[in-house]
Amino acid sequence: MFRLVLTRLSGFVLTLFAASVVLFVTINVLPGSAAKSALGLHATAQAIQRFEAQHGLDRPLFVQYGEWLGRTLRGDFGTSFQNGVAVGPELLKRLPVTLELAVFAFIIANLIAIPLGAWAARRHQKGADRSITFLATILGAIPNFWLATLLVLVFTLTLRWLPPGGFTPFTVNPVMNLKQMIMPALSLGIVSSALLIRIMRASMLEVLSTDYVRTAEAKGANSRTIVFRHSMRNAFIPYLNVAAVEFGFLFGSVVVIEDIFLLPGVGSFVLVGIINRDYPVLLAGTLAITLFVLTLNLLVDLIASLLDPRQIKARNS
Repeated sequence: MFRLVLTRLSGFVLTLFAASVVLFVTINVLPGSAAKSALGLHATAQAIQRFEAQHGLDRPLFVQYGEWLGRTLRGDFGTSFQNGVAVGPELLKRLPVTLELAVFAFIIANLIAIPLGAWAARRHQKGADRSITFLATILGAIPNFWLATLLVLVFTLTLRWLPPGGFTPFTVNPVMNLKQMIMPALSLGIVSSALLIRIMRASMLEVLSTDYVRTAEAKGANSRTIVFRHSMRNAFIPYLNVAAVEFGFLFGSVVVIEDIFLLPGVGSFVLVGIINRDYPVLLAGTLAITLFVLTLNLLVDLIASLLDPRQIKARNS
C-alpha cells in the first residue's frame, strides 16, 4: 500500500507540474495584450512599456514562469492587473461557492444515475432499459446553459418560485441559499447524469453476468438482494472512477453557469480573467481547478484500490 501511495503521489506532482507549464504558456501566448486591457485601448506605448516592466511581462517566458512558480509555491498568487486586489484571498473567498455548487450538482447527478442505471441493467433489453438509455442520450445532448435558461424561464419568469440568481451563504440564510443554488445545480447535475447512467448500467451488466450472481439467482434470491447485496459494491468500483472524473468536470465547467446565475465563484472569477486578460486571476483560477481535479482523482484512485484488494496485489507483484 505504501508503494502504491508513493507512486500515485509522484505521478500527481509530475502531472501538476506539467499542467502548470501548459497553463502558463497557453495563457501567455494567447492573442491580446494584458497591458491594453488594464490601461485601455488608447494607452500610449510608453504607458504600456512601463506596465509590462512593472509586472515583468517584458522578460523571457521561462523567467516569468520561474518567478510565478516560486511565488505560487509560497502561497502568493500575485495581484490583479485590473484592480490591484490580492488574488489569493479573493480566490479562497470564492472557492466555497463553486464547491457547494459542484457538490450539489454531483448529488443530483448520482441520485438520477445510480437507480436508473441499475434498473436499466436489471431490465436489460426490455422496455425500461430502452427508455432509460434513450433518456440518457437526450440528457447528454442538452447544453447545460440552455437548460439553465429554460429553468429560469419556467421557475422564475413563469411560476415565480425561485430567484433568478445571486448568492446568499448557507450560514446566513439556508432557505435562500438552497433557492438560489437549486437551478444552477440542476442545470449541471441533470446533464452530468447522462454519462453516469450509462456507466452505472454498463458496470451493473458486467457484474450481473458473473457466476456468483447467477448462483444467487439459482438459489432463489430476489431482485433486491441480488442488486443491493451481491452486485452494487462491485459495480461501484469502475463507476467511482468515472464519477470522480465527472465531479472534476463539474467543478471545472461552472464558468458559464455561474455567470448566468450571478454566482461569485471560481468560474466567474476565471471568466473575468479571460475577458480582461488578467493573467494572475486567470492563472490562479485555472490552477485551482486543475489542483482540485488532480487531488480528487488521486483520492478516488486510492479508495478504489482499497475497495478492490486485487489491484494492490497486482501492483505489488
